[in-house]
Amino acid sequence: MKTEASRSLKWLYCLTLIAVIFPSGVFGAAGWIGLATGGGLFRGGIIMMLILLGLFIYRIVLVVRHSHTLNAFIPGARIKVMRRFGIFLMAVGLLGSFAIFLVKPIALGIFGKPGDSGVAFFVTGMYLYLLSSVGFPGLLMFEASRLFGFEAQFGVEVEEVSEPKPIHALNIKHPRSEA
Repeated sequence: MKTEASRSLKWLYCLTLIAVIFPSGVFGAAGWIGLATGGGLFRGGIIMMLILLGLFIYRIVLVVRHSHTLNAFIPGARIKVMRRFGIFLMAVGLLGSFAIFLVKPIALGIFGKPGDSGVAFFVTGMYLYLLSSVGFPGLLMFEASRLFGFEAQFGVEVEEVSEPKPIHALNIKHPRSEA
């Protein structure tokens, strides 16, 4: 069954691509969070960020320009569950990325006071960073569900159309063989 992507799914997809780099990618590579996580996604440096940024911008342009880019075939229950779980993870990651901007109010709301040397901000920031980083695996899971659906859909058609010919039916002769 072919499923067309809704406008809200396209927005979620594009915002998740952006949120992988800004703010969660930059936040995970900077300050105490970067020291605690080992630099996150950008431990490869600025070159890694620029390569990913270029790929993500290209993908966003494809999604915006072509309305059928995120359409998929959903042949079975497994692929449907995988697609929905990927969408769920993208939404959770996007909410975590937006919540990174609200570290101080969230930390003060949970702990009441910042604690010694602002440890409440650090702990809240770590959890929000971990929450925001589930968006990228969700995006990969969503893309994998699309890939598996297309393989299942078009794999059947290719097998039905083309039958392999036996070797002797091709009449291939070696150039040195005598005819």
